[in-house]
Amino acid sequence: MNKMSMQRLILGIAVPSLLAVSGSVYAEVESFRYQSDSSYRLEAVDIFRMRKAMPEIDVRKTLKPLIGNTFYSREAFITALKEELDDEIVNQYQSMLLEKSQRQGHHLAIDVLSDDIIHIAYKAQSKDTALPTTELINIAKLNGAVKLNEIAGGFTTQNLQVTVNAQNLCVSVTSFKQGKLTDVCPNKEHSFTLLSQGDYQLNGLGQEFHSPGELNSNWLGFKRQGGNKMEGYEGGATGNTQFPILYATNPKQQNYALYLDTIYAANWDFMETPWKVSVSQGKPSFLLMAGEGLADLRQQYMKLVGNPLVPPRKMFGMWLSEYGFDNWEEMDDKLKTLKQQAFPIDGVVMDLQWFGNVDSFSPVSQMGSLTWDVKNFPEPEKKIQYLKKQGVGMILIEESYVSEGLDEHQTLDDKGYLIKDPKTGKAIDTDPNGLGHWWGKGGMIDWTNVAGGDYWHDWKRKPLIDMGVIGHWTDLGEPEMYNADGVFLGDKPHGDVHNVFNYKWLESIYQGYQRNHTEVRPFMMSRSGAPGIQRFGATMWSADIGSNLQSLSTQFSMQPNMVLSGIDYYSSDIGGFHRGALKASSSEREAALNETYTQWFAYSALFEVPVRPHTENLCNCKETAPDRVGDLASNKASIKLRYQLIPYLYSLAHRANNSAEPVFPSMDYYYGNDPQAVNLSAQKMMGKDLLGAAIAKMGQKALDLYLPAGKWYDYRTGEMTVSKGEWLKQQSVYDNGVIRLPLFARDGAIIPVNPQQKMPLTSDVPLTLAAKIYGSQGAFTLYEDDGATSAYLKGELRQTSLTTRIIEDGLLLTVEAKGHYRDAPTVRPVSIEWYGIEGKVQAVELNGNVISEWTQQNGVVSVSTTAQPVKQKVELKLIIAS
Repeated sequence: MNKMSMQRLILGIAVPSLLAVSGSVYAEVESFRYQSDSSYRLEAVDIFRMRKAMPEIDVRKTLKPLIGNTFYSREAFITALKEELDDEIVNQYQSMLLEKSQRQGHHLAIDVLSDDIIHIAYKAQSKDTALPTTELINIAKLNGAVKLNEIAGGFTTQNLQVTVNAQNLCVSVTSFKQGKLTDVCPNKEHSFTLLSQGDYQLNGLGQEFHSPGELNSNWLGFKRQGGNKMEGYEGGATGNTQFPILYATNPKQQNYALYLDTIYAANWDFMETPWKVSVSQGKPSFLLMAGEGLADLRQQYMKLVGNPLVPPRKMFGMWLSEYGFDNWEEMDDKLKTLKQQAFPIDGVVMDLQWFGNVDSFSPVSQMGSLTWDVKNFPEPEKKIQYLKKQGVGMILIEESYVSEGLDEHQTLDDKGYLIKDPKTGKAIDTDPNGLGHWWGKGGMIDWTNVAGGDYWHDWKRKPLIDMGVIGHWTDLGEPEMYNADGVFLGDKPHGDVHNVFNYKWLESIYQGYQRNHTEVRPFMMSRSGAPGIQRFGATMWSADIGSNLQSLSTQFSMQPNMVLSGIDYYSSDIGGFHRGALKASSSEREAALNETYTQWFAYSALFEVPVRPHTENLCNCKETAPDRVGDLASNKASIKLRYQLIPYLYSLAHRANNSAEPVFPSMDYYYGNDPQAVNLSAQKMMGKDLLGAAIAKMGQKALDLYLPAGKWYDYRTGEMTVSKGEWLKQQSVYDNGVIRLPLFARDGAIIPVNPQQKMPLTSDVPLTLAAKIYGSQGAFTLYEDDGATSAYLKGELRQTSLTTRIIEDGLLLTVEAKGHYRDAPTVRPVSIEWYGIEGKVQAVELNGNVISEWTQQNGVVSVSTTAQPVKQKVELKLIIAS
């Protein structure tokens, strides 16, 4: 091949036999290796440096037309020079011009991982080995290429055509179904470009808060600055978390995703075309994935990074949190008034005070003790068990920092489990100036040291789990404060670990549960992370967000990107952590806070896990519990709706664990063919059956809601709307002064619900099997388990299928259960509300027998049965007059 050398090989531990059929080759994995010849390109800096060597001409002006242009032969470059300079000048300075402009040839390696996925790296790679990947992904679960053909300049799979330009090693990728996807070209040493024609929506890439008050999850037109860190935002501080998975989609279905396989900070420039992607270290290596839409692409990504574990059932309820409870008495007082106001509560989250709080810049600050302050929190095990009997769980905060004056620091330092000073081999101060931080003064645990992580877990965390703690709050894990001179296990520099530091921390918790055969399932609430943390049982929240609706609206916009990054459970500090960020005058402050909190609480009750009010309250002068701030009636209505939906949401959590279906997908996940369903950050799905919307604007009383084509039912009233793909203008979000965010069910939806009506509610599995049914034909599987342990992973769960269909004389609901778990009910009543019934119901039969416990009113049929054996199939037949 002209100006290109290519090597092709079959990879595998055991090379499979090959079968040639009509020029086709069948194999498990195919790899291609390319190298281009040297090229010539003048940059502005090169010309600047030559100005003194060529004094007789203005080189910056004369050679400006050549800047950035690449020439792939010496002859072509000299010809271009002679178009701008006299032949005599070119001949005189030819050697210098060639030397300054010569660029080394590029290397290109391509591994074909499946019919839809290719692994590309602009690096030299041995012909005998496949391209390596980071520990964040696992390509073993991908389906290998089924069919591969070599063609001139490239190859085809069953779904893709890939060609390589011999001169510049640009890779052109075309989908047989969708057309041209993109051209990928090497740029500088650490970067490459993407040229994709069309009006693309760009999503994924984790979270980086921008554009206050705007509802926009599309990265197009922005520069996405990667690398895990905290950044100031609208009076608060939010997380910038790197998940280097880009989704490029448009309604014409020319869709693809690109996973940049790096642990180093990456930048994505979408300000103009071609887009530019760069990594701070190393040669770019990435997986390019083709697919028909977001659903197909996310499924492929989740195969790489792993599905989320099912959170404990309690995490779908409300958790009370603040920074922080000074003692049991303060916490108890807030639990008491919540109970008096009949609010449900599933848990409390304990901030730094539980281990004695911290002293700024002090070597004896309690940071890192991870031991109860028994003066303010006496008999903690007894208290935890008491709360458990009341249905209240507990999550404890922990950090990676350890104050140097504590015994814990000495022990860890002696064992080599802290990040080290490369000069002394001892623990390095996290503050390069040696002054300390707001949390104290000391070192940081090295989570890359597996032995150290195991030791810490068994020494400090396991006793807390044995007490009954059911979750871990990993804070400051970007890491927020660090000494860049410190080295990790194996003398790795900080830069090699920074973006996986929280990942390794979460992994150590998960491994601690597995190693100790801990019965309860692992759950972590993290401020930072990396691809794959969901497989450890980790969720994320957006950090110390400011108390204003501009920040809330950006929270709306970041959630779709986090879901596409693999984080199904993404939450926030309800009401905002920094109350000083509230945008209101002193006279309007209380009213503004109440409205901000009310809107925020309503949003979180629909779309976040857990529902967790939280604020900074060191002064004990702020409120965060929903009975003390915001509109009381609205907060009650919002949380009642949430608890009603827990059976449905918990089933979605099992589907996410089983098959990587997102719990809270964006509209275009299921309606990507509809241009109007794209980038609607204020609207979100709950599974594929419910569509909700939220508000984040002071004084907002209504919103415009988009309904894709089809029949939709108001979740609460059952009122049906037939949409041709249209906007419902100015839908009210208040009912008699009580906030009720719009919620619609698609035609055919079956929504298992908690049938309880009186507050306080519970997140427990309800004894009654209850469901809301919308339309005539649909199906849903209800998942139930013990809600607390990992037994569901061993098959200890119940799956109850609910199916509706039209029959000759009416409608039929069939209920069939299989499976069992500890303490599962063996008999249970059935209660349904069936919406959209056309015609008068004459009778209702239960397994062939007419029953009388039913009513019909305004197209809604309500049916209740006596307790039925779970092992027995239940058929409810609605006989409708013709």
